[in-house]
Amino acid sequence: MEQNHIQSPDKKSNTFAIFSLSVGIFALFACVSPPMQLLLGAAALMAAYMSRNGRPMTGPAIAGTIMGICGILCSFLFLGFYIFTIRMLDNPDYVAMQRELMRQYQDLFNAFSPN
Repeated sequence: MEQNHIQSPDKKSNTFAIFSLSVGIFALFACVSPPMQLLLGAAALMAAYMSRNGRPMTGPAIAGTIMGICGILCSFLFLGFYIFTIRMLDNPDYVAMQRELMRQYQDLFNAFSPN
């Protein structure tokens, strides 16, 4: 018996789906840079869409889609947090509160440090 070395479309690994999954994972962990997180989330969504080829999405493509959407939403959340923090730092009314918070963090840090 001679075996056929051509894979059927069902068993062929879908590289776009795996790429979507991996880029979606990177999008979730790129929270230090919201623009990068937004681009990675969009790339995960596009790769998941391109992986379809007229068929239903596979497991990695679905996971990549979910992670891409979460990455995009997190990028907007972190961007809003950064803007709020910067605006708060510019407001002189919050200076006393910021100093008190920093003092409390320092006291907490000193309580747990082995001195």
